[in-house]
Amino acid sequence: MPLIRVELFDYRIDDEVSAALIKGMTDVMADVTHESLREHTWVIVEGHNPKNWGLGGKPWPVGEMPD
Repeated sequence: MPLIRVELFDYRIDDEVSAALIKGMTDVMADVTHESLREHTWVIVEGHNPKNWGLGGKPWPVGEMPD
C-alpha cells in the first residue's frame, strides 16, 4: 500500500488543488511502479499555517513569503 503525503502552506490548497494533487500523484506512482498499484495508492494532502513552519532553525519569515 503506497502512501504519499503532500504538505503545503494551507493558503495554497483548495478542493480543486487537492483533487489535482491526488490524481497526479496517483498517476505518477502507477506510471513509475506498476499500474496495479493505482487502486491501492493513498494520497494525503495537508495544509499547514506557514507560521508553524521553520527553515534553518528559525521560524519561516511569513511576512516575506511569495504569493
